[in-house]
Amino acid sequence: MRRRAFLTRLAAAGLVLVAALVYGAPALPLAADATCPKCGAPLEPGALFCGRCGYRLEASAAPQVGVPDRRSAVVQVVTIHDSELTSTFASLAYESNVRVDSILGSAFAVAPGEFVTDSGLLVGARGVSLRTPSGQSIPARLIGSDPMIGVALLKADLAEVAVLSLRAGELPRPGESLEAIGFPSGAQASGPPVVSAGVVSGLHRGAAGIHPIEDYLQTDASLPRGLAGGPMLDPSGRVVGMSTGLVMGSRVNLGQSGIGYAVPADWIARALDWIRSGAAPRAWMGAYAVPVDSETRERFSLPPHVKLVIDQIFPASPAASAGLKRGDGLLKLQGEEVSTLPRLQQSLLAAKPGDTVAMDIARAGEVVHVTVTLSPRPDKPRLTGIDALHFFGDLDVVPQDGDRLVVAAVLPGSQVAHFKVARGDVLQSVLSKKDWVHGAKDNSRWRSVRTVADLESRLEMAYSDLDFCLGLRFKSKDGTKRELLLWEILTPTGAL
Repeated sequence: MRRRAFLTRLAAAGLVLVAALVYGAPALPLAADATCPKCGAPLEPGALFCGRCGYRLEASAAPQVGVPDRRSAVVQVVTIHDSELTSTFASLAYESNVRVDSILGSAFAVAPGEFVTDSGLLVGARGVSLRTPSGQSIPARLIGSDPMIGVALLKADLAEVAVLSLRAGELPRPGESLEAIGFPSGAQASGPPVVSAGVVSGLHRGAAGIHPIEDYLQTDASLPRGLAGGPMLDPSGRVVGMSTGLVMGSRVNLGQSGIGYAVPADWIARALDWIRSGAAPRAWMGAYAVPVDSETRERFSLPPHVKLVIDQIFPASPAASAGLKRGDGLLKLQGEEVSTLPRLQQSLLAAKPGDTVAMDIARAGEVVHVTVTLSPRPDKPRLTGIDALHFFGDLDVVPQDGDRLVVAAVLPGSQVAHFKVARGDVLQSVLSKKDWVHGAKDNSRWRSVRTVADLESRLEMAYSDLDFCLGLRFKSKDGTKRELLLWEILTPTGAL
């Protein structure tokens, strides 16, 4: 009888499972003030789709009755930008290519009056405020930001919010359940944040090159816009990570589906320790490293066991002074093998300005030993004049006859080479990013460059916080004129 009863219950459970697969899982009870995680519209009780935008409501993606009070630790971040141009480029990275004057994200309390958020939300902002689910908005002050990791710490006088604890020193396991909490972008906070459930699907992942150190947790949790800066919690309510807002689907954006990423609690703790200790200058080598792919391996003739390669070197940097070169394969740092960027950067984070580090590199079929003396990391390493063209454009320009700049070398396969710019061509004029946006065909906006000093004065306007953008006009020996836009996203991933 017991066996028959068990089989009967098993069969019934199977029918329920089949029904759920065919008709969809029954909706969990929604809170009375639930809103759509995509457009922010109010939701009807028991709704499966948003009545305004048609977004399918996953049972885990909407606020549910009975969710613990840990949601009260999460607030909405609102940043204000000075110019359309700044907000446009900030929106490219954090708002799914929607131009806005304010960036909306999330933050969570880690101590009374202290809130952690994604530092990328604050790029170019002239002001920031925090908004509670009750609608209260309080100006916030930036205590500090760690651009290496992408974590910012804000101070605001909000007493009613709960405080979350970090699960530092213990990575979650793949398959472990988690909840991402935050406020959908495009809707002002007027109720509790959304809760999106999922599992940890990977560790030590890279993403889109937004932050220098990308050692992310990967999750399948649905991440509506605006969850960037919000916490990811384990079943006990401890913070295992901070949502970056980056989703890998058909493209990198901030969306509702795909693979989401979070900064692990260990890295959050490191960033907070650094910020609270006064944010002393970090050590700087002055180079960029990237993982080796098949094209890079072939270009620099790297052996199969080399996993990382030096991609760029800042002029007059410690790396340049030590003799490091583009194309050097990284084998060991301080006697330990290095095969991933996070491991390499983690080792360098422990160093201080003035320290020396020993490196073994692969170059031209040989192992070369190099010692680098680290210097303080500049706030914003900026290249000027000829150095900037070499770094971003892979071309060398030299002054000639005192009144013109001539191309001396072009890297094969580079963007400039694609436009058939060649040795001996004359660089005639440049166009800043601002002027390019307002009309590249307007010849009056182009500025002639005849000397290194001319180039120096023009290139500063090519920079923003997120990119380097410069129009270039060349004239070849046969009189052919070529025009191109040199646009490089300043992805800091791999910065050493």
